[in-house]
Amino acid sequence: MSSDKKEQDGKGINRRDLLKAGVVGAAGIAAAGVGMNTAWAQPKAPGAKLKTNSKTGIRTIVITDTQLNIGPFLAREFAKRNYNLVIADVRKGLPKELRGLGASDVVVVPGLEQEGPNNESKPGAIQKVVDAAMDRFGGFDSAFIRTAIHAPQGDILNTSAEGLMIHYEQNLLAVMYGLQAVLPPLVAAGAGQVVVQTSATGEKPQPTLMAYSTMRAAANMMCRCAAMTVAAKGVTVNVVGTNFMNYPGFKHAAGVEDDPKAFQKILDEIPMRRLGETAEAAHFTVALLDGYNMYTTGNFFPIAGGFNNVGMEPFGA
Repeated sequence: MSSDKKEQDGKGINRRDLLKAGVVGAAGIAAAGVGMNTAWAQPKAPGAKLKTNSKTGIRTIVITDTQLNIGPFLAREFAKRNYNLVIADVRKGLPKELRGLGASDVVVVPGLEQEGPNNESKPGAIQKVVDAAMDRFGGFDSAFIRTAIHAPQGDILNTSAEGLMIHYEQNLLAVMYGLQAVLPPLVAAGAGQVVVQTSATGEKPQPTLMAYSTMRAAANMMCRCAAMTVAAKGVTVNVVGTNFMNYPGFKHAAGVEDDPKAFQKILDEIPMRRLGETAEAAHFTVALLDGYNMYTTGNFFPIAGGFNNVGMEPFGA
């Protein structure tokens, strides 16, 4: 018996076949008999002229939160690019502004809010936004999902089961519902991009925000798993995690609105020694949603002024 024959397992695969499979990818693995019964069609790279899933011929984006943080800035940027926009949790006056900036169409989906009774942790909440996009345009090309609740706070010794469940529902379960809503139409179309906004505390532990930090970390992993599920279908899923953003209400939420010394302590924790602007975070996020970057997926990108690297600075810095 040859050495190759001895190396074969019960299904008749040997190491040479497996090495070949590793070189040529899924097609080689299928040929070697590892168990991939159907071959996936290879997604195509974007061309100079982007295609669209929208039946109107105009690229379309879904943004589930256009009230604060990154969402309104993303909406403005894609309006300038003449996109159709399907938006929820809408800042007052924003739809008119978007039309003035050049949006081809703006669909406002009511009944969705952050940190309220109609938030994304309710089954079907984000599905309503997706349904609106499908009904009006017959498809969409990208989706931005933001779910958020920041209280109750507390470390491991001062967090109740009820408090943990609040964060589970809004910062993790809501992300699952969101992904389950936006991914099927994109997979069916064979192309699309999704970005979920979580928090930089999902990568770097925040002990006094234990439940929040824990569920953000879980959401980051959930999105990475989702990315691997749909990658071969031409759909990308990435996560941006912000912290220390200069949006209305940050100082109040941090408890430093009337305490300059306490605010300075926060700035001292940020390597860049300043708060970030939401427009900065939005400009970065656009590159993960505009259709030109279809080879980046399954990543978590912290946008926090280097906060995730605190403790790694040169001595004496």
